[in-house]
Amino acid sequence: MNYNVWEKLAHKYNKLWVQKYSLGPTRREVLKIVLPLIKSNPGIKILEIGCGTGQLIKEISAENKNISYFGIDVAENMIEIAKNDNKRNNVKFEAIAIEKYKTKETFDLIICTHAFPYFPAKEQMMKKISGLCNNGARVIIANASSNNLKDRIITFLLKTTTSKAEYLSIEDMKRLFVNSLLQCIDIKIIREKRYMPTIALFYLEKQL
Repeated sequence: MNYNVWEKLAHKYNKLWVQKYSLGPTRREVLKIVLPLIKSNPGIKILEIGCGTGQLIKEISAENKNISYFGIDVAENMIEIAKNDNKRNNVKFEAIAIEKYKTKETFDLIICTHAFPYFPAKEQMMKKISGLCNNGARVIIANASSNNLKDRIITFLLKTTTSKAEYLSIEDMKRLFVNSLLQCIDIKIIREKRYMPTIALFYLEKQL
């Protein structure tokens, strides 16, 4: 898959209009889940898939020095910015696509926001995410989804500005979770503006 568009977007990514109406609101809702988890488990091991320029971990690690965080992204330019903005020993980054990422490590929390629609072979990728979880680990996946005609029109327009993507419906995502041994604990709908598509945040737990 061609990811060159993300390399080109890297240096203006933090100022894109979607930060205000999509990416920023999503981070806000993710933090509502993540910060209490860290408080109860300060040594938590976190993997962020599609970490971009490291905005989320910058907000998380400002007051949490004991977590272990690893962020991956396909765009080397994004990762360079993330490294420059997050110079802490407990925070690491690598430029690699999830489909090529190989490790024997497992994690307590996996976060993937607005990246899943761009993954090829989605069922396979979901099972890979599940395989990277410790037993009882939590997973947060958030992205735009196509649940009605309005969503389909808006997500079609989004696809023309980035790389190839497939925006699944909430029900289609839920089927992927079941097949990957991930139990859906909660679903949060994020909609800052009426002209934005449905953004669904799924909070999941790896089944024992």
